Amino acid sequence: MNKGLPTITESIEELRQMLRREGDSRKKQRLQALYLLQTRQASSRKEIARLLGVNRDTIGRWLSDYASGGVSVLLNLYRAVGKRPTIYGQILEGLQQKLYCPDGFGSYDEIRVWLEETYKVSLKYKTIYKVVHYRLGAKLKVARPSHIKKLRASRGI
Repeated sequence: MNKGLPTITESIEELRQMLRREGDSRKKQRLQALYLLQTRQASSRKEIARLLGVNRDTIGRWLSDYASGGVSVLLNLYRAVGKRPTIYGQILEGLQQKLYCPDGFGSYDEIRVWLEETYKVSLKYKTIYKVVHYRLGAKLKVARPSHIKKLRASRGI
């Protein structure tokens, strides 16, 4: 059973303006589908799907969203909530301040112990490493031991 195409209420110029302003590529693609219908560059779901490179069922879903609530419903994208970060807010700020202190931390295990004592947060080494290294972009400020030959050469021995 073929469903009829919804009547597009926005003018060609309005759709063109919305396309120019939109930064999200997924929303832009949905607006492009409406634009193709309104300008009569496509006359079926199948043609729109071919022009945009998506499945015709996807176009059908977009058009039914548009028919049920207009552009606002069409552009309302689902975003997964995801897991809450393990270190956030005040704990993250405190860790960042402590990392940028001149004395800093000697190891990630020291950070783990400090977090347990200060904030009562128990985390794995790997989690702390990821937060410090990737999220905060920090490095531990510890002078590493140098090779004995290198030390002798620098002292002139």
